[in-house]
Amino acid sequence: MMTEPTSLEQLLSSVLQSAPYGIMTFKAVRNSKGDIIDFEWQFTNDTAEQIVNKKKEELIGHRLLDVLPGNKEAGLFDTYKEVVETGRSASFEQFYEADGLERWFGISAVKVGDGFTVTFQDITGSKEAYLKIEQSEKRYRKLFEESLDPILLADTAGTVVQANEAAEQAFETAKKTLAGQPLTRLIHDPATYEDLFVELKNGNKVNELELELKSFKGTIKPCVLNGIQLYDESGEELVGFQLVIRDLAKRKKAEKELVMAEKLSMSGKIARTIAHEIRNPLTNLTLALEQLKDEIPGEVEDADLYFSIIERNADRINNLISELLDSSKPKDLQLIPQSLNDVVKQSVALVADRLKLQNMKLVQRLSHDLPDVQLDADQLKVALLNLLVNAVEAMKADTGKLTIKTSRTGDHQVTLGISDNGKGIPPEDLDKLFEPFYTAKKEGMGLGLTAVQNIIHSHKADIQVESMLGQGTTFQIIFTAQV
Repeated sequence: MMTEPTSLEQLLSSVLQSAPYGIMTFKAVRNSKGDIIDFEWQFTNDTAEQIVNKKKEELIGHRLLDVLPGNKEAGLFDTYKEVVETGRSASFEQFYEADGLERWFGISAVKVGDGFTVTFQDITGSKEAYLKIEQSEKRYRKLFEESLDPILLADTAGTVVQANEAAEQAFETAKKTLAGQPLTRLIHDPATYEDLFVELKNGNKVNELELELKSFKGTIKPCVLNGIQLYDESGEELVGFQLVIRDLAKRKKAEKELVMAEKLSMSGKIARTIAHEIRNPLTNLTLALEQLKDEIPGEVEDADLYFSIIERNADRINNLISELLDSSKPKDLQLIPQSLNDVVKQSVALVADRLKLQNMKLVQRLSHDLPDVQLDADQLKVALLNLLVNAVEAMKADTGKLTIKTSRTGDHQVTLGISDNGKGIPPEDLDKLFEPFYTAKKEGMGLGLTAVQNIIHSHKADIQVESMLGQGTTFQIIFTAQV
């Protein structure tokens, strides 16, 4: 009758010894007050011996803190003590760096009598792999969040799942509001969206696709988009798409400014050639006219009338040549830190009579907390007067309304806005507005706005224009404030 328990004990011992994880049993060692001061080994299996690199005879009957004192510093002793005192089991992962061990362990401890049994596994390999993945994910998350380029993650239905801060700024929306938006809401042209989605669905990468995106404020932005597919951890199931966007507005602006600079340069060359070829014979003509005046008697009928006509037109030709030369060369400015509002007021005063004669309304909203700006007052007044006169001429008498506004638009920016409620400019003409010789007027050379832009750029400032047919036009000049 006694053989069966012995066989059962042997079977149980065999199971414990062959377990793929370490097993140890301890009983509490208490002081005279009943406080636990250590634990004594009662049992250890072969796997445990291998993990801690100790023989059974070095463990059984010995105290935990004598053999493995690092348990105290690592906090394991206090955890085991709590298990015995409360009866609550504990399961956790622990990096153990003591007693010749530098490993990650998965540990479970449960109370048994006045002691506990602990099972543990060396999980160093899997833990380090996990930490590498976690670290990689953190790096990706940091790149995602801090990227200067807008990044969108979308599901297979074409709905935004995540967006970084750059994307929220690009689409002019509040934080965390892009998630849940369909891509059709963000891509301006529906046909472009369909082509993009088909390419991504078919497993093709989308490289440098130029398209227009639409912000939540209605701004249309030229952009370049790169897109790839995203798969689950197995790499088999498609879960969505990653879209990286690069704003082309600055590049387009730079290209436009380069083309404009080339046109101005070419205009300058043409102007200098024309001036040379025309002014020489014009000078001879003027000298001949003066000689002719001396030789023809004053009583000759209508002589003075014809002399006057020739003289006026010669002066007109000379002035046109001067205007052409002046519009195409960079301005030599005398920049002085001063109030933009003062220059604006002086410029507006020059068109006040025109406004009054045509019964037009003037609205001035000049901010009083503007920092000084580096200005050449005389040259800037020339540019502003040109813009103001154009605004007056674009409006109708009795209903015209000219609005002048200055404001601070950043730590180091001051903006001047000149708005009219006139006839507006056709969209197809906006891009040509500052080009030399372009004009919508019946009379004029089309050099006025070219000269304006030249003066503004010489101030290291920027000029922008917005217009709607039948509603009016707004010119905005953005200056860098004096720091």
